[in-house]
Amino acid sequence: MKSILFFLFMLISLPVFAVSEISNRQSAISSQLKREVVDEKPLVTDNRQLKGFFQKKSVLTTIPQPADLDLVEEKLLLEAIRTAQDAVRNSPDDAKAWGYLGHVYLSHGWEVPAIPCYSQASRLAPNEFKWLYFLGRLTKQRHPEAAVKHLTRALALDAAYAPAHLYLASALRILGKFDEAQQHLKHAKRLQPDNPFSELWFGEIALARQNVKLAQTHLEQALRLNPGQSEAHALMAQVAIALGDKQAAKQHAQAARHPSRYSELSDPLWWDVLKAGVTASLYAERGRRYMSEGDYASAVAEFEPLISDAQKDIKVWFDYSVSLLYTAQHPEALATLERLLSLLDKDIEIQKERSIDEIAYLKAQAYNYMGQIYYETGQITAAIRACRMALQFKNNKTDSKSQGELNLSDYNTFFSNVHANLATVYENTGQLGEAIRHYQAALELVPSQLSVHRDLAGAYWKEQRYTAAEPHYKQVITHDATDVQAIYRLGLISLTKKNYLEAVSLFKKVIAIEATHVRAYGALGLAYQELGNIPAAIGAFERVLELEPGNKVVSDKLRELHQLK
Repeated sequence: MKSILFFLFMLISLPVFAVSEISNRQSAISSQLKREVVDEKPLVTDNRQLKGFFQKKSVLTTIPQPADLDLVEEKLLLEAIRTAQDAVRNSPDDAKAWGYLGHVYLSHGWEVPAIPCYSQASRLAPNEFKWLYFLGRLTKQRHPEAAVKHLTRALALDAAYAPAHLYLASALRILGKFDEAQQHLKHAKRLQPDNPFSELWFGEIALARQNVKLAQTHLEQALRLNPGQSEAHALMAQVAIALGDKQAAKQHAQAARHPSRYSELSDPLWWDVLKAGVTASLYAERGRRYMSEGDYASAVAEFEPLISDAQKDIKVWFDYSVSLLYTAQHPEALATLERLLSLLDKDIEIQKERSIDEIAYLKAQAYNYMGQIYYETGQITAAIRACRMALQFKNNKTDSKSQGELNLSDYNTFFSNVHANLATVYENTGQLGEAIRHYQAALELVPSQLSVHRDLAGAYWKEQRYTAAEPHYKQVITHDATDVQAIYRLGLISLTKKNYLEAVSLFKKVIAIEATHVRAYGALGLAYQELGNIPAAIGAFERVLELEPGNKVVSDKLRELHQLK
């Protein structure tokens, strides 16, 4: 077994413990409002050296500076550094000043000079969790022993911060202290169950200990949480080789070659670092972070300084337009989307950077958002035209695998949503036939879209095509047993089909969810009457009168039933 494991470790390009960094990344473009975390270059690199400082006892006698500071040309960055350094000179005993200087360095990729800044901050404020946390985070790779000390002290101050447990586990893994690392991975899992690293590293440790089956269990769970996590696929390839499954090993090895995609680790303190950044990439990252939190006004403020005729970053234009849209700045959003389309059509550099299919997909997204803007501003004809333009790109694929970072499932979901959006416009303008056609098209692409089943059923209901609506309402209540409208309408359909017992059951479910649903009581009374259960029918109609005392129709019905009794 040992020889097999040695062979498979050598065979797979990503070795055990290949995952050494935890970084926060937010994708710029998504097919829906939901945002997905995509693996890009890490925000923080560790390839710059430190100059201009030395330590004597516990006091820094010189302010640390990046070794390549002389090469920096960005005026905003130079000013930010100068301001932060002046704050330290003016208040050398202020932990916040030292910590902020560390943030300025770290946010722009200078890890090494950030370390003594956080170290000094932790000396000046020894009971401040965040300075110890950042110090441990930055030293875990090169000085894991020191990182263990810093993070252990930090967790003594706040044991409920999941990222600190993960970084401590990472340092302990490097030192080969697997048992201790596992304890902190368990804590992180408990505090943040969907964090993208606990199961992955559990699997790494199990594999390092040659417990292949246990590694498989953890890595399968890691991939359930994050199907696109390349590191997990690389390790699963090793597991598959050890288990003799060559086909699975090949599949996982192929998946491991793609950029890693996994959910974002919630690390609120990292936001403090990002806020100190003044370069274009950091403005964009902050903007996307605000978008992910639904704070589109703040996102607009971050993207605005980046917008100019010289801006060629499609992601910036796209996210800026979406942020404008969701702050109801419709004319500005529309102009930005038109600028985006112009760049995609005419800019040779952009066309060289992206595939034909990716450009087509981006255009489809732009037209879809334009359709939303037109619809929200009452321009129905323009909204329909824009959505139709988006759908023209649905089949414009030269290669089903060539959608940039988008997989086929996401691609289909997007165009399903476009069909659904167009159907909504048609339905709200009374064009039910067209609405139904597009709802059906949406479900052909993504049959599991619950909201589309609900909307299609509603469109059929408006056309009084109750039998056609029935299977879609059943789909709805299969996945949402509390949808009152769907249950009630299924009860009415059962009533028209003379399935009175089924109708009674459905109306009772409605009442159990919403005790004051007058129509459900009335329909229940009718069902009981058809079943010959007059006392129960009377009880149901009396409840209607309790809720609507002046209901003459029900009063007449009760007199009729009392005569039959």
